[in-house]
Amino acid sequence: MSDLKLTVALTSVNGENMSRHDMLQWVNDMVHGQFKKIEELCSGSAYCQIMEMIFPNCINLKRVKMSAKLEHEYLHNLKLFQAAFNRLKLDKTVPIDRLIKGRFQDNFEFLQWFKKFFDSQAPGLENLKSLANAPVPKPIKPRGFVKEDALLAKQMQHLVLQPELENDEALKDMMEEQQMLCLKIDRAMEERDQCYKKLRLIEVLMVDMINNNQEVDLCKRFQSVLFKAMDGQEPIEENVEDPAVEVADPNEGLY
Repeated sequence: MSDLKLTVALTSVNGENMSRHDMLQWVNDMVHGQFKKIEELCSGSAYCQIMEMIFPNCINLKRVKMSAKLEHEYLHNLKLFQAAFNRLKLDKTVPIDRLIKGRFQDNFEFLQWFKKFFDSQAPGLENLKSLANAPVPKPIKPRGFVKEDALLAKQMQHLVLQPELENDEALKDMMEEQQMLCLKIDRAMEERDQCYKKLRLIEVLMVDMINNNQEVDLCKRFQSVLFKAMDGQEPIEENVEDPAVEVADPNEGLY
C-alpha cells in the first residue's frame, strides 16, 4: 500500500466559480505580488511561497528565484514546488512540462486545483487569508509636516551632494567604471544563458541516443560530467523524462 497522502480532486461540483481576475487577485494578496496575467504564474515563485505558508519549512525560499524570467528559472522553481509535495508525501504530480510553457488554460486549471488544495489543507490560515484579502489602508500624512519634510529632504540632499560636487572628476570616473562593469555583467549573463541552452540541447540529444540504444555507455559518461556537482554546490538534478526545452532538431544550436 502506498504511503502517499491523497490531496484533492477538482471537479465541477467542488470547484469554486471564481473568475480569472479573482484568482489572480487572491494570489497577489497572498504573496503581495504584482502578477497581471494567469500565464505569469508559470514562474512557480507564487506557488512556492503559498506552499511555504501552508507547510512551514517545506521549501527553502532562499532558493526560489522570485524574479524568474527565463524558462530554466521557471523549471528550477517548479522542481522545488514538486519536491515539497514529495517531501510531505502528498500524492500530486505537478504538470511542470505544461505549466512551464506559459499557456493560459494549463496554468488556470492548475491554479484552480491549487486554490482548492489550499482551502482543504490550511484551515488554520483563515485569519491570514482574511488579512491578506483585506484592503491595505494608505497612511495619511498630516499636512502640517509636508513643507517641513520637503525642506528637510532638500537640506539632506544638499549635504549629500556637497562632497560629490567637490570630487566631480572622481565621481565621473567611478560612474564610467560602473557602466563598464554593468555591460560586462550583461554580456556574461547572455553568455551564461547561451551556454545553458547548448548544454540542455546536448542533454536532450544524449537522452534521445540512450533511448535508441546508441552509444549508451558514452552518453552516460557525458551525463555524469554534466550533472557532477562543483565544489560547494548541490548536485544537479537530471531532467530526463520531462525536458524543459522543446527541440525540433537536437543538433540545432550546438555549432
